[in-house]
Amino acid sequence: MKLSLRIKTITGIASIAALLLLVLIVTVFQLLNDLVDSNIKKSADTTVALFVSTTKNAFLSYDLAALDADVSEILTNPNIAYVKVKDKLGRVFVEKGNTNALNRPFTADISVSDADDGIYDTRAPIMVNRTLYGYVEIGLNIASVTESVSRVRNWTVTLAFLEFILVGLCSYLLGSYLMSQLHQLHEGAKRLGDAVKNNSYQDVFVPVRGTDELSELAEAFNQLVERLKEEHAQRQYAQDELKELNTLLEEKVQDRTALLHQKNYQLQEANKDLKETQVQLLQAEKMASVGQLAAGVAHEINNPVGFVSSNISTLSEYVATYQMIFSQINAVLNEQDEGKRASALSELEKMLANQDMAFINEDITDLLSDSRDGLSRVAEIVKGLKLFSRVDSDHMQQHNINDCVRTTLAMVNNQLKYICTVETHLGKVPDVAMNVGKVSQVVTNLLINAGQAIESTGKNGKVTITTCTAGKFVELRVEDTGCGIPSSHLDKLFNPFFTTKPEGQGTGLGLSISFGIAQEHGGTLSATSKEGEGSIFTLALPLVSHSDKTLESEG
Repeated sequence: MKLSLRIKTITGIASIAALLLLVLIVTVFQLLNDLVDSNIKKSADTTVALFVSTTKNAFLSYDLAALDADVSEILTNPNIAYVKVKDKLGRVFVEKGNTNALNRPFTADISVSDADDGIYDTRAPIMVNRTLYGYVEIGLNIASVTESVSRVRNWTVTLAFLEFILVGLCSYLLGSYLMSQLHQLHEGAKRLGDAVKNNSYQDVFVPVRGTDELSELAEAFNQLVERLKEEHAQRQYAQDELKELNTLLEEKVQDRTALLHQKNYQLQEANKDLKETQVQLLQAEKMASVGQLAAGVAHEINNPVGFVSSNISTLSEYVATYQMIFSQINAVLNEQDEGKRASALSELEKMLANQDMAFINEDITDLLSDSRDGLSRVAEIVKGLKLFSRVDSDHMQQHNINDCVRTTLAMVNNQLKYICTVETHLGKVPDVAMNVGKVSQVVTNLLINAGQAIESTGKNGKVTITTCTAGKFVELRVEDTGCGIPSSHLDKLFNPFFTTKPEGQGTGLGLSISFGIAQEHGGTLSATSKEGEGSIFTLALPLVSHSDKTLESEG
């Protein structure tokens, strides 16, 4: 249930007042009870003590007449309800007063609340030298005291109730006053909400009455309205200016967009030309490498072609022998005359005796095997040369770098074998995504450069080729014992057109193109060298290609 602020104020103040009045009533009642109990007990103890001292001699001397006279005299006090004198065995000597009180069993009262019959019962012992002889029992009339205490309680409750009503009335008046002020602020807030929506702040201000906190709140509310009114005017002015700026900005954006489209078109054309130039440059570098390898490749092809040609000449002679023998065999088989057949058979035996047919049969097998191997070598060299010299595309495939090394070595072996020994340590490495033609170009450049570095020393050296897996990369290391590279040239080694070779002997593009190919594959190409001792070039290709990483991130 939703309670208004007025109800909450009245209820809160009334609850606090009721709590305080309840505490006050309980405290007054407690103090009044303690005061009455203290006075009644003190009066009863004093009365019974005085009566004991008065009647002690008469009781000890068994002077019943005097004892009776003393009892009658004390009963003349209206506050005394009864008196009873008895010995320690409970035998009554004298008893006078209220009959009902005398007939009931005696129980000493501790407080006024225990005396429910209006008589406060008390007693005192009759003792001489700590020897008990009897008791004096007295009952005090406390009806008047109880009535007075009841009147006081009733008046206290009445006054507390009147005070509670007065507090409730005051809280009601206070709540009404506060609510009238807050109601004005509430109505002003509603009008302010409508004013913000309609952008009209004319009838929003609230009247300010008095000088209390609510009046200050109303004044602060009016100041807020005034500030909102000013900000609305400023915002309206800013919006008008913004519209004008937006119009100008749209015109500028259209102009800039048209210019941007033109620049983009020019950039696309430039990129297209650049890409074509790069492809041509790469192909030119490849063809330059092919030119350097041409003599060696021709020699590698001429060797198997030469002995294949020689084998074919020998085979031609063997074929002529077989043809002659087959002709004589046909003559023997086709001859019907027995005499002529015997003569022809004798001639065939002479032919077989003049030819070493066992050697011919064995040599034919070797000649065919050697010719087949020679032609396979020629086909492999042509295949590698075609793979190396073709224009590369962006096609990537899973390939083993060890196969690239073997194919390249078949091409450059004739150029390297006269100036150095080649030692390979091809590890068991997994296939990686690569452009086979481009990676073969890198391997070729590194091997040719290693051979040239060794050749410049005038001594026979060694090229060591190593492949292995290092972390998330497959590495190819080409180490040579050549002239080395000066430390001042290492930071410029992969720059385009930089070369340490004499003029006319190098384009300066081989290592630059190789470096770019390594970056295209997401790998690296690095070099370490010590002048006069040799160099180490390391090509690292990632086990996971860029395209695979992109797919993983998108997934």
